[in-house]
Amino acid sequence: MKEFNYKDYLIYQKCMKQKIISGVVENSVSYQLERPKVNQPHDKLFKIVLSEKREAIELINRVLNLPKKLEKEDIERYSTEHINTMFGKTESDIVYKIKNKDIFFLIEHQSTIDYRMPVRILRYEVEIIEEAIKGKKLTKNDNIIPTVIPIVLYTGNRKWNIKKYIQECQEKIPGAKNMKFGEYNVVDVNDYTNDELEADEFFYSKMMLLEKLTKEEAIFQTLGRIAENEKDETNKLLLKRIIALILKGKLSEEKIKILLEKIESEEIDMMLEVIEKGYERHRKLGKAEGKLEGILETAKELLKFGMNKEDIQKVTKLTKKEIEKL
Repeated sequence: MKEFNYKDYLIYQKCMKQKIISGVVENSVSYQLERPKVNQPHDKLFKIVLSEKREAIELINRVLNLPKKLEKEDIERYSTEHINTMFGKTESDIVYKIKNKDIFFLIEHQSTIDYRMPVRILRYEVEIIEEAIKGKKLTKNDNIIPTVIPIVLYTGNRKWNIKKYIQECQEKIPGAKNMKFGEYNVVDVNDYTNDELEADEFFYSKMMLLEKLTKEEAIFQTLGRIAENEKDETNKLLLKRIIALILKGKLSEEKIKILLEKIESEEIDMMLEVIEKGYERHRKLGKAEGKLEGILETAKELLKFGMNKEDIQKVTKLTKKEIEKL
């Protein structure tokens, strides 16, 4: 591992100045420290040795411990050009892949202990996978994602004592299930019946139901029941906006009008009153300054009620910049 010396410090200072000026630092010393170039004798040594397939396959077999060992003819050298501009080019990794399969072996030589290794390995794995599927369209559920098997060849004096899997050293939520890294949670609308979604106390469930429905009459009837049963003022305001702005293409104007009338809300009525009063004031004021003043006051009131900025733009005809100034 490269030592951080005074020369590196001067390079670092120069890079930081460039970062302040342009916001972008290329080839920063922080990367050089994390991903050393092949300029150490031991790095060159292992690069030369492991470039021989018979040596690489012996190391791979030792790690895999398969009943039937891989032969050197089963693997091929893979270009390390996969490292993107975030990491910069490097010659210190050695990557092999099994022929005709997207199974990769990343061999990383390490002469000192690096506690960032779980994160580093994860980043390299993702980069190799991204490069391997580049240009391929994953359009089916049975599309195979490449596998990367990282091997750290450590030759330091101290015993390697770093966690081997990133999940082992991550923060955890007490009582929550332990997720595998890369695993994700899914809330699938198809796992619930329409009645369950409509009866759920949370507003997002009802909106999931609306997304699920395709026929105009079903959307209209469902929205009617939601409008009549909704008690929360914030949800009523959201519902009115959704009906008036988002569902225009799915429902006729007549049905939209019926639904809007079903949503009784003092807060919404106050908001609409603000709009009407604001425009009434615009009509009464003869000067351009006065009209603008009235519009701005209307916009301020609408912001207080929590109306979306995009909607305020449509109502007041103000620009986004003018609204943000308020």
